[in-house]
Amino acid sequence: MQNTKLLLERGILLNRKMLTQSQFSQIHFSAVLNNYAMFYNVARAISFVDNATVQLSSDGVKVVVEDCKSVQATAYITKACFSEYNISQPKRKLATMDANEEVTGDDEPLTSFGLNLKVFTDCLSMFMDGGYDSSMKMLYKGDGAPLVVILERRCEDGLITECSVKTMEALDILDYDFEEDHVCSKVSIKGQEFFALLSEMDRNCKEIEILLSPDAPHVKFSTFDELGSESSFEITNSSDMLISFHSTDTTSNRYQFAHFKLVMRTLALASKIALRTNKDGLLGLQVMIENSDSSNIFVEYFVMPLCDGDADDTAISCN
Repeated sequence: MQNTKLLLERGILLNRKMLTQSQFSQIHFSAVLNNYAMFYNVARAISFVDNATVQLSSDGVKVVVEDCKSVQATAYITKACFSEYNISQPKRKLATMDANEEVTGDDEPLTSFGLNLKVFTDCLSMFMDGGYDSSMKMLYKGDGAPLVVILERRCEDGLITECSVKTMEALDILDYDFEEDHVCSKVSIKGQEFFALLSEMDRNCKEIEILLSPDAPHVKFSTFDELGSESSFEITNSSDMLISFHSTDTTSNRYQFAHFKLVMRTLALASKIALRTNKDGLLGLQVMIENSDSSNIFVEYFVMPLCDGDADDTAISCN
């Protein structure tokens, strides 16, 4: 009862009669976003499959989704994004993006669980209309417990609602290898200008080819339709669109455009993008998104290249 009283005083519990909240006498994790609009937009952008793995650590929240082991998206909501952030037994750091816009670190989270991301974003959408600022509190007791979400709209009515989202066992996630000595090219790009250029591509195309080279044209994107027709655009390393450019080897790899369209959902929100490829043709895109309170949310994508018997040695085998 003393713990419940303390939580009520701190505003974590809003109504003693709410059954889901009354179960939280020993909360393992609690966090508050004063304005969760950008968090909602990012969660929607990566919800191309229903179920996600959520990882909680002392440095923030990590949400991972994967489709057919071919494309993976990870959203990093760092501790700096939250006005309140508490998790029991902090001991390791969550991966964050360094000054060069690259995600670093690979530490084990304190807690992992599965979550239906579509259900979760549907809950958040209730307070996304009308242009009001809305806050979000998240509460999690531990293994097997639901994720409790408390939404409050800042308006004259002061509406408050509570959602309890069932959790499940964490899903198995591929650990993509992007060792530094295997990286062939690293490009840092201005987000909005790059997205505007990508938006002009044929959205009905089947494949996209990305060429990165130390020699001109340096960066080239080409799309191919089912009839083999090609359209392309090039970016030189002197372009104002590029923040930095480094390439040691020429690589040219094709990817399913359907997978690349999933990435573009997040690129629409980006302020900066870091693009990498390795010797196997694995494409990595790291996206920095500015939050409403001067903090940043980061999203990282890995996209597997197409397997083709006629592809060059940079392609990943189909075995």
